Amino acid sequence: MTSSLTVAQHRVNLEHLRVETEASIKVMQATYDELDPEEAASDVGAGEDEGGSEGDLTRFERDRLRARIAEENIFLEVIAAAVQRSHTKSWKTCTKCGSPIGEPRLEALPATDLCVICKADRANW
Repeated sequence: MTSSLTVAQHRVNLEHLRVETEASIKVMQATYDELDPEEAASDVGAGEDEGGSEGDLTRFERDRLRARIAEENIFLEVIAAAVQRSHTKSWKTCTKCGSPIGEPRLEALPATDLCVICKADRANW
């Protein structure tokens, strides 16, 4: 069986993923910055009879964006680790069990370091 996914193509896929992730972070950060933290703090208690205030929604949205930005920054670290793995001979090998990850999985999820079986096992931890 010949390999169709080359390390060069894999690195290109990782670079695309990195660029997309950084762009997503930039958009979320701009949205976060546009939400006025003063509005969130100044409207405390208003609109309680209507299920909360606009300030509550602003606080909620800022918290949601802050969490997503943190998750995406962690994903950038995962991508960087995948780039480092791509410089080794075992870049297609599961880091948990040593079995092949599988090219379709690497193409769909370039930053993965687990085969589908280990990923399923990890979900049950």
